[in-house]
Amino acid sequence: MLNRLPVDVNPFRLVEQKKCLTGLMSPQQMPRLAEMVLAETGDFAVELDFTRSVSGLPIIRGYVRGTAVLECQRCMQAVEIQVDCTVQVALTTFESDERPEQEGFEAWLVEDDRLFLQDFVEDEILLALPLVARHEQCEPLKALIEALPEDLPATESEHTDDAPQGRKNPFAVLKDWKKTE
Repeated sequence: MLNRLPVDVNPFRLVEQKKCLTGLMSPQQMPRLAEMVLAETGDFAVELDFTRSVSGLPIIRGYVRGTAVLECQRCMQAVEIQVDCTVQVALTTFESDERPEQEGFEAWLVEDDRLFLQDFVEDEILLALPLVARHEQCEPLKALIEALPEDLPATESEHTDDAPQGRKNPFAVLKDWKKTE
């Protein structure tokens, strides 16, 4: 396995040559991912096979595997997210009339016959990450109900019409509103 992947490639040439690129990519090479990760975890293993689909579309198949350490949105501690995404995209250009969606592929627009592997791999990793990173089981950083006084349990406040001790209920005026009409 190569240690480094090329910066940019001509994907259509690689499809014609039926090349397979394998290597490692560091999170520091990917600026959008580097903003999200908390700690240095290690490189992502990448394998990209440039080939054609059954109907002749130029496609990239492969995988990206690694670990990203993100901040849990419940407890604000580090959580390790395993990234194991399968890559399966069809290469298209502006002039192309092909419809890769009909064969079950996502389309990847290639401009100027260049594919920046760093951007391509980073996009695949970002799509594989969960929308909200969190542990399976953890306690929130803050109590979920902060508006209630400490001495009044949550169950009592839901069923009483009166305001907590020492506070005037702003809606008390509305209690007799329907009776006057």
